[in-house]
Amino acid sequence: MLASQTEKGDSRYVQILEWLEKPGFDGFSSTDLFIKQFIKQAWGQDIAALSNMAELLSAKIKKNPDSQCSLKPHFEQIIHRMRHTSVSPYSNDVLSVSNLNHQGYYLEHLNICLGLYELIYRDGQFTEVHHRVSHYLSIESLSQSNAHARLIPHVKMRWSADQAAILYSLWLYDQCYDQELSLEPIARWRNHMNSHMRHSETGLFNTEVMGVKRYSNEPRGCAIAYLCHYTKAFAPDIANEQWRLFKEHFRINKLSITGFREYREGYNGKWTPDSGPIISDIGVAASGLALKTAATMNDAETFNALKRSIKPTLTLFKYLGYVPGIKRLALIGNDLLASSIYACAMTNQPHQENHMNKSEEILGNTALTGEYND
Repeated sequence: MLASQTEKGDSRYVQILEWLEKPGFDGFSSTDLFIKQFIKQAWGQDIAALSNMAELLSAKIKKNPDSQCSLKPHFEQIIHRMRHTSVSPYSNDVLSVSNLNHQGYYLEHLNICLGLYELIYRDGQFTEVHHRVSHYLSIESLSQSNAHARLIPHVKMRWSADQAAILYSLWLYDQCYDQELSLEPIARWRNHMNSHMRHSETGLFNTEVMGVKRYSNEPRGCAIAYLCHYTKAFAPDIANEQWRLFKEHFRINKLSITGFREYREGYNGKWTPDSGPIISDIGVAASGLALKTAATMNDAETFNALKRSIKPTLTLFKYLGYVPGIKRLALIGNDLLASSIYACAMTNQPHQENHMNKSEEILGNTALTGEYND
């Protein structure tokens, strides 16, 4: 399927398909990712963008099963680009790497894409690497007393939200092959989070388990939104509880603008490459990820409030892209990561009549349930 054949007005989806159709991939450019306007490395935003693209294609296929065959080359291209040495932390294709070397962050996103692909196509094309990565992540998770796999070699920090993504990837693996690989890592993680990671004032989960950052024992907006999105599939009770607390303590409504904080009120936190800019206490990443998570949670009220607030800003960024001298700033709302997150949220958006209490028994959105028409 050519990008020009997609739905009228779905410009971000078209942007992503056109990018995937470009030949000769040699890494993300500074016009593909906002962060590369300022630093050479992508800080993991490249692999995260590809992972969000895979969720987007999964959602599109669920809504329109007839697109399954035409989108297969695009899905394969996502996995191909994930394996490229400009994105991968390995010097060779991950399919031929024998030592996976504690690269949990990269592997979590690769494994999510492998799982989503296999759930749709059932062709076994990546079964060997899917099996190897899944078992590796399971062993890595279970080998740690805190149930959190290492994310980057020689880096002590481990985020609870990333472990949620790892567990989601293992849950997907189990759906693909009728296995139970995820059960023990999930149980161990659940126990550790409930026993050791509760923030005393809010009940939200703390951000980082090793205590190496000033904010380690604080909940953070982008992290909680990320965690809720992934846990909805394998631990919906946790997702529902954390989402409720997240809205209670982090949601902001100012001058008819709805957003989410990056840090709780009263905590003096600074912006990071993960959070993006923080404007009048509203975190750009926290609010963008919350939009996607509101769709996952089938929370129409929150989704529509965020959409009304975010859409004018994204339109402004779009037009700033035509202004010489400041157009690179426009990428913050229109680069491939932002576009993938937003397009995924729009594809999964709940209907107005749906409310949170109807979603208690739903295991997740399209990209999370693994329910496809074969």
